[in-house]
Amino acid sequence: MNSRAEKQSFQIRDARLTEAEQLPAIEISAAQSFRSLPALTWIATSDAMSADAHRRSVRTGTCWVAVDAMDTPVGFLTASVEHDDVHILEMSVALPWQGYGIGKALLRHLEQWALRKKLTGITLTTFQEVPWNAPFYSKMGFVILPNKTLDQRLASVLDSEHSHGFPKDSRCAMRFDLRRIAHQK
Repeated sequence: MNSRAEKQSFQIRDARLTEAEQLPAIEISAAQSFRSLPALTWIATSDAMSADAHRRSVRTGTCWVAVDAMDTPVGFLTASVEHDDVHILEMSVALPWQGYGIGKALLRHLEQWALRKKLTGITLTTFQEVPWNAPFYSKMGFVILPNKTLDQRLASVLDSEHSHGFPKDSRCAMRFDLRRIAHQK
């Protein structure tokens, strides 16, 4: 096992096509955190995003990895550009690497990338009550969007998640307004 100092050493970079096969295992490792939540333990054994989906994002330049000192991925953020927003499809950090600021670093990297692309926001869907979900994103500046204000795209994502087993009303859509940052520069 790595020492704490070694784990604190990571960097964020573009994901490589050759790494797409490794990313589902990181997501499965990250999902083990759900074993601590009785109503959501099933997530720990659920399927991860496919390597093909990650490859699509790598090809479009919307997949980033956090790598350790040996350049091995320990976390990732996979996204897609949707109109003027970038939508986070999945962000995961391997369980042994959680708590070292990797999620925050991945989000800040995405913010800077989206600002360079002149996008206006970052969207995602997540659990409302899980501490490392909506409460974490709220601390990072994301705002929960009321269901009645959702555009068709985000409403469809939440409907799809519900049909795949996520409890009704447990999930929410969130948005980070990049225009707020752009005006500060």
